[in-house]
Amino acid sequence: MVFTIVISILLFLSLVLIHEWGHFIIAKKSGIKVNEFAIGMGPSIYKKQKGETLYRINIFPIGGYCAMEGEEDGSDDPRSFNNASPVKRLFTVLAGPFMNIVLAIVIYSIVVFNTGVASPTIGNIMDDSPAAMSGLKAGDTFLAIDNENIQEFSDISEILAKHKEGESLTVTVLRDNEKMNFDIKPVEEEGRLVLGVESAPRKVGFFEAIKIGFIQAFTMLGMIVKILGALFTGKIGLSSLSGPVGVVKELGNQAQVGFLNLLNFFAYISLNLGFFNLIPIPALDGSKILSSLYEIITKKKVNKKLSMIATEVGFVFLLALIFIVSVKDIMNLF
Repeated sequence: MVFTIVISILLFLSLVLIHEWGHFIIAKKSGIKVNEFAIGMGPSIYKKQKGETLYRINIFPIGGYCAMEGEEDGSDDPRSFNNASPVKRLFTVLAGPFMNIVLAIVIYSIVVFNTGVASPTIGNIMDDSPAAMSGLKAGDTFLAIDNENIQEFSDISEILAKHKEGESLTVTVLRDNEKMNFDIKPVEEEGRLVLGVESAPRKVGFFEAIKIGFIQAFTMLGMIVKILGALFTGKIGLSSLSGPVGVVKELGNQAQVGFLNLLNFFAYISLNLGFFNLIPIPALDGSKILSSLYEIITKKKVNKKLSMIATEVGFVFLLALIFIVSVKDIMNLF
């Protein structure tokens, strides 16, 4: 149990680390002065000055930061964040969320390269299922259902969704290089029609795995956008959100299920972190991205005083949100 908790915390901190490292490396490349680079919040348990930057590991494993000169307040230093060009500021801020999205793509690619993808060939048939009773066998390859062609295993669910339980469907499969037709009546399970078959995974090559990793990452990003929209419209409540405590707990749960499940969840959380930081809420990366874009387009500076006030208000809002969600997560532990 302790080992699982430690691993979960380290994984969570690694997401923060790669996010802040994105900011850090582009800031350095852009000539922006970085005063501190920290993992964790609160008092330091380790710190070391190297050049102009103080590197810190803090006691509370709930975040991290890359503190650049003049990022939150005014500075006369020519290498400060506020004196950098808006283009340099834009890419420096974008680098954090970008690294989280890249990490998710890499992880999804690694997982699919090792597991393969679902193919239209049957790998297993459930006992007493419609497929078993109709005469389908493991090794059969789906060609069509009611004359609708099947290219991918996911096509089966899409076709079945158009029909009703108890409706007889003609399923065409390839068995030993021979086309065969079977009449099957799908049944409803958990609100959807099923035949009772599992796919035989198909191995993929290196470049196809990367392509699938991209597709999966952006598919999941689309789902995150829908969830966020449902949150703002009230279709789902704050109770469905999780903070650092909830994320660490779920990482531990996934670690117990299996390593590949853990990697998939890890990628999903990385996408969430990257996307959430793109939202234009003061104190998040999104607000700085918006400010930089405004300056690039209008050639005008954003009012620094108003920007600082908005950042402080946004920071208080985020702290309050994290506190509320964390209290809920802690209560759910017991």
